[in-house]
Amino acid sequence: DWNFTNKFRLLEAEQQSLSYNHHQAIASYDASITSARKSGFIHEQGLACEKAGFYHKRNGSVRKAMGYFKQALECYGEWGSSMKVKFIQGELNDVQMLANNELARRG
Repeated sequence: DWNFTNKFRLLEAEQQSLSYNHHQAIASYDASITSARKSGFIHEQGLACEKAGFYHKRNGSVRKAMGYFKQALECYGEWGSSMKVKFIQGELNDVQMLANNELARRG
């Protein structure tokens, strides 16, 4: 259970995402993140956060996307992957630009 629950929950989240089951997708992403954290799989926690960030970005939830990407950045930094840190930093920059544009439109 400790070795595969987070993977199962992440696959479940992706499936729910494709089926447009918003609440179930979010619950499964969060369950995957929690399970990976409890099992000590920091890289898989980062992956679940990253995937949740992309999910929220696609759905226009910029602030939520930013929160998940920040968590992914921390995980990948702790894991020691400079390549993933750089990639996620680019996503954070993109999401920040989207947030700024959204604020500018609201005036």
